[in-house]
Formats: sequence, structure tokens, C-alpha cells
Amino acid sequence: MQKKGKVVKRVKLQVVIVGGGYGGVSVANQLKKENPEVSVVIVEEKPFFVSCPVSNHYLVGLMDFGSLCFSYNSLEKKGIRVVKDKVLDVDFGKKTVRTSEGYIDYDFLVLSPGIEYDIEKRPFYKESLIYNPPAFKPGSEHIFLKKLLDEFEGGNIVITVPPYPYRCPPAPYERAALIASMIKKNKLKAQIFFIDANERPVINSEGFLSAYYELYSDIATYITSAQVKDVDVGKRVVRTTHGEFKYDLACIIPPMKASYLLEEIGLIKDGEKWVDVNPLTFETKIPNVFVIGDSVQSYLPKSGYAAYSQGKVVAKLINARLKGKKPEEEYMQMVCYAMVSDKEAIMTETSFRYDNTNKRFIPTHREDNKRKEITAKRYEEWAKGLWRELFG
Repeated sequence: MQKKGKVVKRVKLQVVIVGGGYGGVSVANQLKKENPEVSVVIVEEKPFFVSCPVSNHYLVGLMDFGSLCFSYNSLEKKGIRVVKDKVLDVDFGKKTVRTSEGYIDYDFLVLSPGIEYDIEKRPFYKESLIYNPPAFKPGSEHIFLKKLLDEFEGGNIVITVPPYPYRCPPAPYERAALIASMIKKNKLKAQIFFIDANERPVINSEGFLSAYYELYSDIATYITSAQVKDVDVGKRVVRTTHGEFKYDLACIIPPMKASYLLEEIGLIKDGEKWVDVNPLTFETKIPNVFVIGDSVQSYLPKSGYAAYSQGKVVAKLINARLKGKKPEEEYMQMVCYAMVSDKEAIMTETSFRYDNTNKRFIPTHREDNKRKEITAKRYEEWAKGLWRELFG
């Protein structure tokens, strides 16, 4: 077969990973750790990694932007090839990934391309994205929102939460608490209208609600089960099923869905938002093609740590297949931290056991909803530990 364009040649069995976020980097690291001989290629169009987890710290000045950024050069030193390019298509029959520069052959393919904002049927979000950054995609959105917060001198702030599921369940609630904390610390004359499409915080509800009512009830109004119907950026008004709210600064978070790429290559059915995979292996119906991270329909939350954990499972499965062995059964455990003030945090952890009889996952859930400074310190160390593992 003759292919036009540059070809990334391989001399041994090759695993191609699309997406250099938490999931993709986790797969690559684990593959190389267990099997140094395998050829691993990450295709990522962004020049460097930026963390969404802990990015709310940056928005309110608790962390600088550089602390969230990591070079892919450390992966190259481990023997992982990083191709900085955009994926245009995948040919499952020929086992090739097409980029703007050419083709890359694969034996195993792992897709971890993240999320998109689900705005096609909600055109008002398109203009809102220009002026009211959601900051749920890493990078420029966060920088823009930080600029708006730094320039804010007072008035009304509107923050919205889309219907679940969306990326990182505690993130909007943490953001609202941190912005409220910043307002009180800076003694600004401001009011926050926190508009949630859900009935209550989807995680750590007790911890978040106690923080809102005990710390911020004088400056923040929490409105639940309210759907965003329109955003008028000219008049600076958010219209919802529970009324209209004028704003001087807004963080409008749209509903979310899987990456457009997965729709374009045929892994998402019409009318669906997420990719169906085997819940134990994250393998699609196409053999040796996996999808992990936020684009997956899964029992796990859509979070950086979930993508990281899924990446380890998939890497171990691929290495077991390469060696002709049966993979060890993996028990997933999720950990989530969230700041509720500039010094205190809450947390939750969930472990999942698979019930073979009923073919379902059974969660064991524990929440620590008492806000503590020690939990905030553990939160930061948890993030630093993940970054050391991924990029150290």
C-alpha cells in the first residue's frame, strides 16, 4: 500500500496513543515500565501538558500557571516518541492513524482525546465561550478567566454548572467556593449567583453546602435545578428556568460530550455523547482499540485521576496480550479533593469491586466533608505526586 505524506516508521510492535493528557501519558509510562522493548508513540497537538486538576488554585492566585505545565521532553527520555500533530482520521482496517503530516501505523491503539463542549443545539453558548471562559479545557481558557478575575473590582458574578456528567465533578463547586473566598479576602463588594443544573452538588454535597452556608451566605446565592436557557453577552444576562441574572463577570460552563474525533471515526452512535467500551478493559468493539478518559461511558467519574487509572489498566492489558499472559484483575480506586476556602479542603475516595454474578460494579464510598487545612496540604501533595510519576 502506498501512502502519501510522511510516515512514522516502526521497526517493532507499536502502540499509538492519541492524546497526551493524564490518560495518554499514564498508558505510555506504564507500557514502557513493564515492557521497554515496545514502541510507544503519543500523538498530541498541544506543545506541552497543562493540568486541569488543581487549576482552580491558579485562578485565585494559590498557584502559578507554570506549576501546572510540563514538557513532553521527559517522556522522550524514557523512549516514548511524542508526535506533536493533529489526528485527522483513523483507518481501523489498515491500522493507521492519519495526521496532518502523514500516517502512523499501529498494532494497538489507545484513544484519550478528552471532551468537547456540547453546544451545537445551544448556539448561545458559542458567543458566550468568547467572553465567558468555562476553563474546563486546559490552557488559554484558564489564562483568560484568571485575567478577568484579576481585573474584577466588584459587582455580580455568575457561575453555572451543567447537567452531570461533565469533566471533574467537584470542580465547579470548588471554583465557586474559591472565588467566594477570594472576594471576602479582598473585601470586594460583590455577589455570586451560583446556578446549578443539578439538584445538589454531585459529590461531597454535605461539605460544599456547609461551606457555602457557613462561610459565604452573605455574598453567594446557590440556585439548584436551574437550566441555562440563554446567555446575552451584550446585555450581560444569563436566562435560566429560575429567572434572569445580570453579571459583571461570568463563568458559563456548557454541557459536555466526547471529542469530535471519536464521532468522526465512527466510535460514537448517532444521538449519543460518549463512547461505549467494555467496562473492565476499556476496549471498543474493534479488537485492540481502546478509549479511556473523559470521552468514555463509564462507571467512573470523568476526571484526570480516572483517566490516569484507566491508562494503567489498559497498559497492563496490552502488555499481558503481548506476552501471551492473562492480565491481573484490577480494582479501581478514585480519589477527589476540593478546596472550600483558600486554606481548607474536603475529599472523597471510592473503590469499585466487580460483581461477576450481577455484572456490575459495586462502589464503596467514603467522604470526609469536614474542611481541614491538613486535607488541603494532602491535596497539593497528591497532585505533585501524580505529576512526578507522569513526568519525573
